[in-house]
This record gives sequence, C-alpha cells and structure tokens, in this order.
Amino acid sequence: MSNKVRVSIYGNSYTIQGDASPDYIDSLSRYVSLKMDEVSRTMPSANTVQVAFLAALNIADEYFQLKDMQTTDVAEIEKKTDMLISMLEDGIIGDIFQKAKAGSVPRAR
Repeated sequence: MSNKVRVSIYGNSYTIQGDASPDYIDSLSRYVSLKMDEVSRTMPSANTVQVAFLAALNIADEYFQLKDMQTTDVAEIEKKTDMLISMLEDGIIGDIFQKAKAGSVPRAR
C-alpha cells in the first residue's frame, strides 16, 4: 500500500509517496533535515543545493562506514567460527564436551 506523507526538509514542504509507514518516512525526512542543518551550520554561505549535496555525501559516508563495519564483523565471526570448528575437528576442545557429558567437569553455579 502506498502512503502519501507531507514532510518538511530544511524548511521546505514536500509530499512523499512510498510503501513505508508514514512514521518511517517522517523519521527519514527529519534525519535528512538534521543533516542539512549540520552542513548549513558549518557552511553558512552555502546555498540550498550545496547544502543538500554535502548532506547527501555525509549520509552516504555514514552508510558506507556502517556497511564496512558490518562486513568486518561478519568476517571476524566467520574467522572465529572456522577456528572453533578446526579446534573441534582436531579434538582440542572436544574432550571438554565429552567430560561434561560424563559429569567429570565441574559446572558453574
């Protein structure tokens, strides 16, 4: 279902149509407006197009940094998983599980 939402971005009103909820569309527009305000404060002489362009670059930068962090996290998890699998296959930590099943390893309480 398509929603039409009236929003204000950087002092201008726009009607946005999309499948997302009105609250989500509103939160996106508030975020974009906030980013434009941040740019405007650091560059008071910039016109609206320049502010919008620089805000878009800042938002894209945030997105790519988060995407890189996620990729790094996934790679780190894969590396640790592979290490644990290798240790299980080599029997390094397999004995611990066998002892726990047999009841010879004290359990934390």
